[in-house]
Amino acid sequence: MGMLRRMFAALHAVPLIVGGAEAAVQGVFAHYMVGGMSSISQALADVSQAQSLGLDAFALNVQQPDEWWARASLDFLFDAAGQTGFKLFFSMDMAVIPSPSACVPVLQAYASHPAYYRYQNRPFLSTFRGGNHYDWLSALQSVSPQPYFVPNFEDHSSVQSSGGAYPYSIFTTHPYLDGVMGWETAWPHIGQSPVSPIDDSAIDAANLNNCRAQAKSYMLPVSSHQSKHLRTHGNWLRPGAFNLPRHMALALRLQPEFVELLTWNDVGEGHYFGNIWPESLPDPEMRAAVDVERWNHDAWRGLIRPFVAALKSGAGTEGVYPMDGKMFSGVFWYRPLLKAADGGLDWLGLWKPDGWMDVEDKVNVAVLLGQQSSGWKVRVWSGGRVVGEYDGRPGMNMYQAEAGMGDIMVQVLTGDWTLVGEGKGAMAVTDRIDQVGGLYNFNYQVVEIAPFP
Repeated sequence: MGMLRRMFAALHAVPLIVGGAEAAVQGVFAHYMVGGMSSISQALADVSQAQSLGLDAFALNVQQPDEWWARASLDFLFDAAGQTGFKLFFSMDMAVIPSPSACVPVLQAYASHPAYYRYQNRPFLSTFRGGNHYDWLSALQSVSPQPYFVPNFEDHSSVQSSGGAYPYSIFTTHPYLDGVMGWETAWPHIGQSPVSPIDDSAIDAANLNNCRAQAKSYMLPVSSHQSKHLRTHGNWLRPGAFNLPRHMALALRLQPEFVELLTWNDVGEGHYFGNIWPESLPDPEMRAAVDVERWNHDAWRGLIRPFVAALKSGAGTEGVYPMDGKMFSGVFWYRPLLKAADGGLDWLGLWKPDGWMDVEDKVNVAVLLGQQSSGWKVRVWSGGRVVGEYDGRPGMNMYQAEAGMGDIMVQVLTGDWTLVGEGKGAMAVTDRIDQVGGLYNFNYQVVEIAPFP
């Protein structure tokens, strides 16, 4: 663990190259918020894109399983999955659903569907929270066969009293658990420095060990960040620019049974990398505030696809190489709004989100180089000047450079300084909120480093 922490602590100066893994995971999923849909074509687009990344299933977050629009969207999704060979399972949102018994009707309606994801010939079931409900067993037994149950029970009193880790005893007191899922370990907490959350990896490792000691499964979370700035839904962010590659490296090293990407489409918290359908954003304020067209995260898929392939091969980060015969692939992300920005209250009537002090003004870069790329370099520009130039190595490379006022650009060069790749941010870095939509928007711009010319 100490070596992993040291590697990430030095990310500002040294590329991250980690490797070594022993066994492939059993399933890689993406958490999917079930919202409104107008047609099956939207569902087909989602499942087809997820398949192209190598994902096995969507974990469908259902908050209101009895609402007509939720059932309509579920029908679209299951029909689309059935047509394409993709899989789906439920992740019941127990922060909203009142009791396990309220989950039973939707489980009974869909668990036998051919597109429902099964593990060990049982329908797979997860949750967000719900650890302090005591009638789970009766709910599970109402579905045949009984679901393979891997919930997120981090709100359980025993987990909270153990500092966020699942204690060994939770499996003896709740024998119906087939495993557990981490969630909060995907991000640092407000008030933590950008590098100290590496310690959270110890919680995931402990959870995995406790699960395996009793032949249970662990589902490890992988996410980018959290950035929420809404009047009615919260105004806060979780720091740590390298959450995404940090947990990718951790997943590749630990090789848990399951990995869940958080999330495909949770636009309110900023960690989306899939489609955001307009029907899922009925609130005009949310549509204007999150502005998913200007804050598009599609480029993260170029990093996720090789990561999923490496997970499934069991190759570890030594096997995270560009795909489709490419010599390189890369992505960078940055916040257009500097942390020092102060323009009074924005048009939502809000100031900076809680946690803004933990933000670093950085350009974050992930570049995958092929095995024949010895001597290649990555150059980072900010405001018309070079702010970082790094040696690359075959495999996964991660860098951080200072982000100052002005445009952001990242280039990939061969050993003889030939320019072969370039990406330019669509939004310049600024300290004025009127230049980023009039909001204290601390979300990321995510940009592909494309082949040049």
